[in-house]
Amino acid sequence: MSRRAWLAALAGTALLALAGCGKKEGAASAPAAPAGEAFTILAGSELKDLEPALVEAARAAGVEVKFSYAGTLDAVERLNVGERFDALLPPNGAYPTLALASKPLAREKLFYSRIALGVKAAKLKALGWDTQPPGWAEIAQAASSGKLRYAMTSASGSNTGMSALFAVASASAGKSEDLSVADVKPELIKAFLSGHKLTAGSSGWLAEAFIKAPAELDAMVNYEAVILRANERLQPADRLTLVYPRDGMISADYPLMLLREDRRADYIKLVAALKAPAFQGPALQAAFLRPANPEVKPAAALPQGAVAELAFPNRLDVIDAVLGAYLAQWRKPATSIFVLDISGSMRGDGRIDAMREALKVLAGAGDNSATARYAAFQQRERVVLIAFDDKVEPPQWVRFDGDLQAARREVLERADALTPRGGTAIFSALDAAEQLAAEERKANPDRFISIVLLTDGENNRGLRFEDFRTKYEWQTPAPVFPIVFGEANQSEMQALAAVTGGREFDGRKARLAQVFREIRGYQ
Repeated sequence: MSRRAWLAALAGTALLALAGCGKKEGAASAPAAPAGEAFTILAGSELKDLEPALVEAARAAGVEVKFSYAGTLDAVERLNVGERFDALLPPNGAYPTLALASKPLAREKLFYSRIALGVKAAKLKALGWDTQPPGWAEIAQAASSGKLRYAMTSASGSNTGMSALFAVASASAGKSEDLSVADVKPELIKAFLSGHKLTAGSSGWLAEAFIKAPAELDAMVNYEAVILRANERLQPADRLTLVYPRDGMISADYPLMLLREDRRADYIKLVAALKAPAFQGPALQAAFLRPANPEVKPAAALPQGAVAELAFPNRLDVIDAVLGAYLAQWRKPATSIFVLDISGSMRGDGRIDAMREALKVLAGAGDNSATARYAAFQQRERVVLIAFDDKVEPPQWVRFDGDLQAARREVLERADALTPRGGTAIFSALDAAEQLAAEERKANPDRFISIVLLTDGENNRGLRFEDFRTKYEWQTPAPVFPIVFGEANQSEMQALAAVTGGREFDGRKARLAQVFREIRGYQ
């Protein structure tokens, strides 16, 4: 039985117990829910495995729920630009509380997960961390000396990466709370980030990527719950031991945050159901999440010893300054290759305009929100544009390591120059991109290198997908992040992502500019 099915089955056994829960003083006076309208929740992506149990528990309490998923910063951005959800379930309530334009109407913590450094047992012993947990300075030293290679999400796109970054920043300052920009010591942060070898915009996808190729890595920064679930699918030698740095970490507290007053009655019922022992026991134990209900014991695999807790920064200006420095100065630089379809079909339905707009957003055009700035091309980044129709155009390089504004203007000009024509040679263009990526990796091994593919149709010229797969399935290609758009072959795009270690994105239901922003967490 899959973990998803197991969680659903566990939740199902609790239906009778949950049916009596959810009544709370004051519920009768709350506005009635709109008839037939599901209670919509925007949640952290690492909770997807728990969705069946959450849905069943809610249904037993008389509430139909519907989930969507996003990283923490992306979720705040989506809400701030007007997307409507009834509630937000982020891993950490601190950033949304500060950054949401419309503040939550109520919040209730449902469960917890510490963020940990999961380390392979052999590496743990070799570093001497099997007898005493290291501090952040020791972890940074191991990373900078090449002895620790780890996976971590992007601090500008996901809560685990952001929380780890602020934990290191707090450790560098010797402070557990009230961090200021002046307190931060960049040397320790840069040393720590030098060991960052695999990035992602999602904690769940990061774990999947680690599971598929654990040999190149020693460790993973992630929620303890995600690490323990990953261990169930890893070979014994690749399983990760939970390490909690002795100078502290920032925990995820998973508050359910009410966003619409007219859904308060359903919110009250839902909170009561999800905090009842019938849900907090079996479902959370199976997912390795710590219960908020003190009557319920956590899973035996979760360490119960006390750990140092650090506070998330309480000022947006501090968050913005640290994340800005992380992107422009501290993290490893990136080479981001964009393979862009300019075949004749891109003339229709404003498709070429949508692609131009997406590139311009990444070049810094449009709004000046924090998430827009984090998604924009950054100092030290190299951007390569490869346009194709039935032919593959020569790569156009734009280097962001000098005059940043001039580089951004160059991207704007190149975006405007894209003109649709001809057929569709998808895999010939990708082959050219992979060859360029291999050359870049050889010349600059310390850069993050990725390929984004945007196409609105099926391949009808040049290399076939079968030819591309045969060439690259036994190599270590740069990850390709294909965007399904227009009439693109979704199953082929999914297979392409699997072959290269990337992830498929759907550009048919969201603005293309928003999809491009989301992909930036993986670059």
